[in-house]
Order: sequence, then C-alpha cells, then structure tokens
Amino acid sequence: MREEDTMLLECIEDVYHSFERALKKVQKVRSVHVRKFELLLEELLSERRAFEDISIPARLIIEQLLELQFKVGQVALEAEYLRQPFSSVESVKIEEFGIIRLKLGELEVRWRDGNYSYYLYPDKVELRANDEKSAIKLFFSIPFNQQTLERFPEILRSPNVVYVHPQLEQWIRKVQ
Repeated sequence: MREEDTMLLECIEDVYHSFERALKKVQKVRSVHVRKFELLLEELLSERRAFEDISIPARLIIEQLLELQFKVGQVALEAEYLRQPFSSVESVKIEEFGIIRLKLGELEVRWRDGNYSYYLYPDKVELRANDEKSAIKLFFSIPFNQQTLERFPEILRSPNVVYVHPQLEQWIRKVQ
C-alpha cells in the first residue's frame, strides 16, 4: 500500500470511529437524521473497502468511475443481454467480499472482484468472468488519464489483469 493510500485510509478510519461514537450517543433517538448518519457510516465502510478489499485493477476502475462522477462524465454498459447507453454515474459502492455495485442512471450492476479478469483500454474496461461465461464492458466518455494510471504501476503485475492497451502500458511504465 502506498503512503498516500495509508494516509487516506487513516483519515477514513478516524472519521468512521467518530461517526460510530456519535451514533452510540443517539441510538435511542427516533429521528430521520440518525438514519442519515447510519447511511454515512455505510458510505465510509465502502470507502475503506476500496483500499482493503479489492484488487488494484478494480481500484483503478473505481477511481475512474468516481472521476467521471465528479467531472460529470458518463459511462455506457454492455453485459450479456443488457445494454445501457451513456448515462451518469449515480453511485459506486464496495460491499463485503469485494462485491462492487455500480449504479448508472436507473440501472444497477454488481460483480465480485475476485471472480473477474480485467482488460484495460484507453476508454473502456472489459471484465470477463473467470469461467468465461459472462462479461461486463464499461465504456467511458472521458478516457483514462496518465496521472491516474501512474498511481497504479503495480497493475502490470496484477494476476487478474489479462490485457493492458499499449498506450496505457507506456504511461504506467514511465513511473516504474
């Protein structure tokens, strides 16, 4: 884990424990605000799992999706018989056991990180199930950028990355 990841994780832990203490104080209060605090605590757990429970390629994809969410980018999706045209990223969550939940517009898709191999292209990612029976393709309106990729040089050695486009590989190799 990189130094900046450790710092981010420590900050998440600090905030999480503060919220946990606050919730104990109000556990008998009947208010919608208490439920909102509980949801914020769940969000913090999801953020923590991004650093602890998922692989490097999944983390890269999560960061790309979050970038698109903040930059008002869009993502299209193809999965078996399902097609979703370009739409905004509503939410990205990491659940227990490395399950990633992505909501695009009104559509929600989930995959378990450990069950997929990753194929990385400048403006899309293909996730193929290890049993090769299903695949998910995510198309990005804003392609990966060099700064993001440079933060994940270990992606080239990741066992669940099958293919990295030559342009992306070139950017990653610059920092190795």
